[in-house]
Amino acid sequence: MVIQHNVKGYEEFTKLVEELETNAEGQPIHVLFSGGKDENGQSWCPYCVKAEPVVHDALAKASEKSHFIHVDVGERAYWKDLNCPFRKDPNTHLIFLPTLLRWKSPQRLDGERVSNKDLVEMISKMRIKYYTKPMRLFSLYLQAI
Repeated sequence: MVIQHNVKGYEEFTKLVEELETNAEGQPIHVLFSGGKDENGQSWCPYCVKAEPVVHDALAKASEKSHFIHVDVGERAYWKDLNCPFRKDPNTHLIFLPTLLRWKSPQRLDGERVSNKDLVEMISKMRIKYYTKPMRLFSLYLQAI
């Protein structure tokens, strides 16, 4: 069963991650970073809009006990600032939105790749805690098709 969390902004995100690292007993933590939403629930990030249903479908199929954090990074202007803490933090080091990653692991998808159902399902189902090569996940996908 996946335990879902929704947070807005960098401070809420870092607080939750610290709490989960302390209390989650080694359970995997997956994080989706996406653009903020307006009063109608629409994100300013078109790739995020496209990726969100794909990620949530994969979550429904995930069998292992894990945590999923959906992070609203904020408004477009905040995200575009090169000093945005999501960009500067060595644990997130975001370049593109959306970004889906397995916390404390090089397993990461970003941009349009987060809309690829097969890649998203591979990340959500993996039982391996760490990969030694970041592109290994993509290589596995290419071999599978």
